[in-house]
Amino acid sequence: MQEVLKSFMNDPWWLISKSMSESFNEELEKELSPKHILFGKEAVAVARREDKDDVIFWIKKPNKYAVVHLTYSKETSSEFPITSLFTLSELEEYCKSVSKFY
Repeated sequence: MQEVLKSFMNDPWWLISKSMSESFNEELEKELSPKHILFGKEAVAVARREDKDDVIFWIKKPNKYAVVHLTYSKETSSEFPITSLFTLSELEEYCKSVSKFY
């Protein structure tokens, strides 16, 4: 999965290690309320943004990527943590646009 992302992940995005991925996966599970769009979905952290609390998760079903702004607190609203879903091509465009302004 990371091989696909490697071609367009530039600063401020970093691909992450398996142990870091597990840590972010656990944090996401702690934060999600039952009404959140990612609640109950299999999510795997694959990259993070070095200058913000944004993490990219691959969501197995529906095979999309989510950019999640982690809050490091238990949320009760479906709005938090703020999450945007992308196809792979949309994610590439988004990451490249962020990198231009970094």
